Amino acid sequence: MNKLSCADEALQSNTKILGVWHRPNSSEREVDLAGLCSVLDEFSEAGINLVFLETFFHASTIFKSSLVPYRPKLEEFTYGDYPDYLSAFVAEAEKRGISVHAWVQDFYVGVNDEAPFITEHPDWMLINQSGALRHTTEGHGFGGYLFLDPANDEVRGHLIKLYDEILEKFPQIKGINLDYIRYPISILSEDTDTGYTEVSMNGFAKRCGFILDDDNDCYKFNAIIKEKSLESDWIAYRSEFITSFVKSVHDMVDSKHNGKLVSTAIFPEIEQTYNFKKQNIKVWLDNSYIDMVTPMVHFYGAAQVGEAVSNLKSMCNGAKCYTGLYTTYHNQTTTELAEHIEASEKAGAEGIVLFDAAKTFFEAKQDYYGFLSQNYGKKNS
Repeated sequence: MNKLSCADEALQSNTKILGVWHRPNSSEREVDLAGLCSVLDEFSEAGINLVFLETFFHASTIFKSSLVPYRPKLEEFTYGDYPDYLSAFVAEAEKRGISVHAWVQDFYVGVNDEAPFITEHPDWMLINQSGALRHTTEGHGFGGYLFLDPANDEVRGHLIKLYDEILEKFPQIKGINLDYIRYPISILSEDTDTGYTEVSMNGFAKRCGFILDDDNDCYKFNAIIKEKSLESDWIAYRSEFITSFVKSVHDMVDSKHNGKLVSTAIFPEIEQTYNFKKQNIKVWLDNSYIDMVTPMVHFYGAAQVGEAVSNLKSMCNGAKCYTGLYTTYHNQTTTELAEHIEASEKAGAEGIVLFDAAKTFFEAKQDYYGFLSQNYGKKNS
């Protein structure tokens, strides 16, 4: 049976998808059940029928998991008879006809050196070519981002167990939305390369037929790559770990959670994304590992939005395409939002997802709520 035929009604019907990425309590109202419900009411009134809810981020979850700590900022809040934030959100969203997908940040685990992953599993952490944990190509204001090592079998296995637990505990959740399904931005020629863990260096040396000295370190390994002109091989090697993980998520969902979907947040610059982040997106789509793509089209002009969506649609291979629009994040006008939506639809996208709820609703500089309500809200359905 085709997986999409088993999905929720909004995704299998001709209903236009209007979605939003949402970080828990970005409204600052979701401290109790009444506040959480008021946010969902606002979404519903604006015509939102899909929410990518940030479920695993900064090395914590928004439900009482057996694998990852509950997010500390949520511990002081209560949600009536619901045991945690996620339980309340998915149940109340379902009452309002809103589909929820678990937005997970995969290998990125934040900026806190004291997070459990860092302190309890230091061998799980990704290392850069300088031998450090911090990846300064991203998160400059925080000293650089922290990532798990995609090459580590234990890391990938732990994340798969977590996503399995999410779908098992919360049958209302329609799928997994993969974000940060990559290495941090890394460019060998600019000395910002990443992936210099023992497992990666030893595995790559074995593949390419060279022997590492007992005193091998990141600097020596980096020098070998340059001396032997193995830059493209090194990129391909790391990209295979990312692809393998995407496939593992797909296989787990397909075999254990019939009808659930796998989606991913990606940037539309495919070649650059492969070289800098080790994402081989075309392979994912060619092999149908992904049911939905949400290209993060962060352009200001409608023509650029349409072109990016059109290019990606040509590679989708049957996967649904819901354009990730940044219009509200950029504080652009409602007229520009309308133009971006129109360009996306003309390019063939099946719907849009706005980044993000905070900028669209709670910190909005324009009347996005009014625009969405008027054009997509309940009174128009």
